[in-house]
Amino acid sequence: MRRIRLATSMLVAAVLTSTAFAGTASAASSLTTLTFSSTVTSVDTNLQTLPGGHTYGWNHLTGTTKWGNQSATIDFLGDVNYVNGSGAFGGYITVTRADGTKIAFTSRGNALAEDEATEGISARFTGALEVIGGTNAYARATGIGTMTGTRAAAIGSPVKLVFRLHVRR
Repeated sequence: MRRIRLATSMLVAAVLTSTAFAGTASAASSLTTLTFSSTVTSVDTNLQTLPGGHTYGWNHLTGTTKWGNQSATIDFLGDVNYVNGSGAFGGYITVTRADGTKIAFTSRGNALAEDEATEGISARFTGALEVIGGTNAYARATGIGTMTGTRAAAIGSPVKLVFRLHVRR
């Protein structure tokens, strides 16, 4: 009986989800997908290390990217809580287009240190993004997304990141 209820609940959830997305299809003109790729470099850190390989603190990273056909900057204020290079991270990211337009979002994710650096990668990152606002056309923006990335050396060294956002304005 539980399996029937579970299957019924899953079917109802699938129908409701597809109906919700079908309802937003008419508003697709306000839905934008933005992708920002960059290598960000640490400009300041405050990292503490405890016995057992526990590192925690914050890191301020910056880089450049493209937003459409305009250049843009990325400002990433992040925090880490790692054991032996792996663990949780979070932060606030602001992308500022050359014309001054901004979009801001949060990141929550995890880092995974490689046992041995392979193909020039010592750590991998994955995270979830949530848009918190912006300026100009993005002043009331909301949205979600994902981020992925890699780092070739120790914490604080440059990080290659890709942010993918689905934004409703």
